[in-house]
Amino acid sequence: MEWAALHDAVLKFVANRPFDAWSRTECAQVLYAIARDNEIQYLSREIRKRHPELLQPLARAALDIGERDDRWQLAVELRYLGAESEVLLLEMTRDENEYVRRHALESLLRIGSPAVEEVAMAAWHRPDAEQQWSRMMALYCLHHMASPQLEGLLAQAEVDEREFLREYAIRIRRGESLD
Repeated sequence: MEWAALHDAVLKFVANRPFDAWSRTECAQVLYAIARDNEIQYLSREIRKRHPELLQPLARAALDIGERDDRWQLAVELRYLGAESEVLLLEMTRDENEYVRRHALESLLRIGSPAVEEVAMAAWHRPDAEQQWSRMMALYCLHHMASPQLEGLLAQAEVDEREFLREYAIRIRRGESLD
C-alpha cells in the first residue's frame, strides 16, 4: 500500500471539505482509511492535530458505520479534547468491542471524568473472552485515581488463573511503573 499517498489524499479531503458536506460514503471511506492505518495511527492523530473539530463527528459516525480499528483510535484521540468528549467516550465504553471499550476507559481517566471508577468496575465485572485485558485496564485506572475499590480487585487479581492479570496486580502492589 502507498501509505504516503493515502495519508495525503485523506488529509487533503478533510481539509478542503466541511464535514457537513460529506456523503455517508465519503465518511465511510475516511473511517476506512483511519481503520487501515491502525498500526501507526497517523491519520487519526493528524486529523486531531489539524482539525480537532472533526474528532467528535468522526467518532459519532464511527459508532454508527465504522469498525473497531477506527473507533479505538478515535477514542484515544478524543482524550485531547478534554471534558467536551466525555459523553462520547462514555458511549464508547459500551461498545461491542473490548479494545474500543478499553481505550475509551483510559481516555476517560486522562480527561479526569468522574465516571471512571464506575466504568472501571463495570469493565471488571463484564463477562467476555478478553476479560483479562479489561481487568488490567480497570486496575490501571483505579490505581491512578487512588480508588478505595482497588484493594479488593488486587486481591482477586492476585489469585486469578490468568497469568498476565496476576503479574499486573503484583506490579501494582510493588509500586512498579505501569506506563
